Amino acid sequence: MTSHNTAVMVEGKRLSLTNLDKILYPESGTTKAEVLQYFTAVGPLMVPLLAGRPVTRKRWPDGTSATPFFQKNVDASTPDWVDRRTMTHSSKTITYPLVDDLASLVYFAQAGSLEFHVPQWRFGEGGAPLDPDRLVIDLDPGPGVTLEECAEVALRVRDRLADRGLGALPVTSGSKGIHLYAGVGEGWTAARCVEFAKSIAVELERETPKSVISKMTRAERAGRVFVDWSQNSASKTTVSPYSLRGTARPTVAAPRTWDELAHPGLRQLDFREVLDRIAGGGEQPGIPSAPEAEPAGAAPRARRSGADDLVPMLASAATIEDFAPQADPEVWALEPKLDGIRALVHFDHDADSGTSSVRLVSRSGLDLTAGYPELLAVPEGLHGHSGVLDGEIVSLGDDGAPSFGRLQRRMGLTKPRDVRAAAEQDPVLLEIFDVLQLDGTSLRAKVYRDRRRVLEAIRLDEGGAWLVLALAPADFGEALESSRTARMEGLVAKRWDSTYRGGRSAAWRKLKHFSDLEVVLGGWQPGEGRRSGGIGSLLLGVPEVGGGLRYVGKVGTGFSDAALTRLAQLLGDLSVDSTPFGDSVPAADARHAHWVRPELVGEVRYSELTGDGRLRHPSWRGLRPDKSPDQVEGILSGGA
Repeated sequence: MTSHNTAVMVEGKRLSLTNLDKILYPESGTTKAEVLQYFTAVGPLMVPLLAGRPVTRKRWPDGTSATPFFQKNVDASTPDWVDRRTMTHSSKTITYPLVDDLASLVYFAQAGSLEFHVPQWRFGEGGAPLDPDRLVIDLDPGPGVTLEECAEVALRVRDRLADRGLGALPVTSGSKGIHLYAGVGEGWTAARCVEFAKSIAVELERETPKSVISKMTRAERAGRVFVDWSQNSASKTTVSPYSLRGTARPTVAAPRTWDELAHPGLRQLDFREVLDRIAGGGEQPGIPSAPEAEPAGAAPRARRSGADDLVPMLASAATIEDFAPQADPEVWALEPKLDGIRALVHFDHDADSGTSSVRLVSRSGLDLTAGYPELLAVPEGLHGHSGVLDGEIVSLGDDGAPSFGRLQRRMGLTKPRDVRAAAEQDPVLLEIFDVLQLDGTSLRAKVYRDRRRVLEAIRLDEGGAWLVLALAPADFGEALESSRTARMEGLVAKRWDSTYRGGRSAAWRKLKHFSDLEVVLGGWQPGEGRRSGGIGSLLLGVPEVGGGLRYVGKVGTGFSDAALTRLAQLLGDLSVDSTPFGDSVPAADARHAHWVRPELVGEVRYSELTGDGRLRHPSWRGLRPDKSPDQVEGILSGGA
């Protein structure tokens, strides 16, 4: 695909490719030939996501500097071998193309289609639309909101989906925000998907109204992430994963991993980076499978009567700084905060017959039992008893800490063979931290101190899959340090005198780890949107043992307008041509960097360090004019 015009065979279909040297992305000089090569390379991954769906194309035949247009229908020039379906809408009839093979994808790309938009449903036999097979939540950052801040909301949405047993694929949209896809099964209508997604959006807005908005009003989005639930409407479409975007540069709606979303410096990927990822041979993330099918029209996994009507007690968010003055060990118990799936455990063991049953129920009432067979044996210490326990299903990573990424590989599996294979590859544990009912007696009116005594009296099998979660040290400082060392998310503080009441309560507090660090400024990257033309993020380093600076990531949040103006003035006087970080900066971060002499010291707050020594969730706290670079202390790689 290097000549001006050529004819090729794609999967037995003859295609005429024209104007191959035309530049479609003027800013990067990307040609039509390169665009066609991209779609050919990603086709095996992209076509299964388009197949069976009506495809709306957004076309830029004259390049992204020209005005684009949407096209839904097939026109007279569309080859007969492109499959199609006709739908009658309220005011018109449209014949949509189906992109069910690579040849069709390349054909439409040849016609100037850069973006491919599809709904969350497919056509059935006979051409009638089916119920959706996936759910999507679109996170759209308002003015002044960075992609990293958008990712923090994505992690919260992920947890809500996990409560329903739904895994999620994050996709950086290639434009501004992030799309989250979850597979859904029988019984999930478009209306139900809309209602479910909206409930998540409303809940997040209620918890953090200053950073999240669920309303459609554009005028109120500044400084907040809009959680768009409406994309699940049967009449709406969303740009497909792996689609190019008609932006200034050839960015892509790129599937990502959850580890990437939590990594500092998150940004949109361009088509070359996506091609590099595919060429690397690693497994590309996909939309997780739907959970076990539900009856059509059923309410979301309705709870059974009796003990099943229990609603888990939830912790309210608090900062370590605000909580520390009241952290009296006589008032508060401390537990490590786990990164897993919350589950109420209904168990019953008949000592005479030796038979037992276990049922695992998520906090939203979803039955998780079939997905975790290694948790379904009642431990010997509970033989002859029945009851309800509260705990967390976790999968441990290689570092011994709970790994949500590893746990997600277990979510949504329904075929027994797949479940058994996953249980062998990624086994889980059940960490139990409360007891709500025992042998027909409710303990919810008992205070936490008494419930904890009952829990600790249970003797579980050593080395078994059920564990009683050990309390953190009573001293708050020791507890923080021990949970950091164990690479936990933080702590959960529970009042010793709290009874168990369903829903969110101030008697339980979740405390996530954050640390402060002095850093040396070594460069900056330009901003986008409201920050266009100015500083978008600062590139940071710390002194290396033996001299030099080691790159620890970049920070793009926590700035006031006045701080950005001042930083621009100071850094403008320190401009240099080369990096002060040696070869420790990833190519992606160095690509648009402006380097400076490492003379300024600042301070950031971060949650933890990644395995390669980068800051996770950093936030700018300010300059430290009282410090010189040689007074900044280094940090160890891979741990906070």
